[in-house]
Amino acid sequence: MTTAVYRARDSRREGAYLVIWTILVTVAVIIAVCGVMMAGGRFLLLRSRGIPVVIRSLPNPDGRHWRHGVLVYGAQRARVYKLRSLRPEPDLQLSRQRTEITDRRSITEWESQFLESELHVLGLTSEDQDLEVALDDAGDTALVSWLESAPSERMVRPATRIDPRNGLR
Repeated sequence: MTTAVYRARDSRREGAYLVIWTILVTVAVIIAVCGVMMAGGRFLLLRSRGIPVVIRSLPNPDGRHWRHGVLVYGAQRARVYKLRSLRPEPDLQLSRQRTEITDRRSITEWESQFLESELHVLGLTSEDQDLEVALDDAGDTALVSWLESAPSERMVRPATRIDPRNGLR
């Protein structure tokens, strides 16, 4: 075979590699842009809506597994969105009827290395899950008042029972 044929084959291979490389880079850029948009949107939307918290599930050793997030209150559920998560739905939900405060303490010396000094920790039990939430005084007051102002379960009527034309069925 002549050198012209070898050059033509090499040229086709280089062209195929270039097309594959271009496709891979394009897909990687699209994935990166989508991730940045999701993270930025979540950050901008949730930052103005909720209360900043630091939360962890129990049992955990002293000072381990704290996660920063935002606590957004709703009528029946409080939703926790962790800052490092890209999930569109909440990372944790606390039922207003099934959440109670079990403990209140100051932060430990170890925790004071990475938590702000004005925070204190509330122990919560929510639907068979034990949690600790580090809040400032305003966040503590908001959480306690949200829990204490919950109506009893028998008073909460499902929205499906109300007919807009005839009232309650």
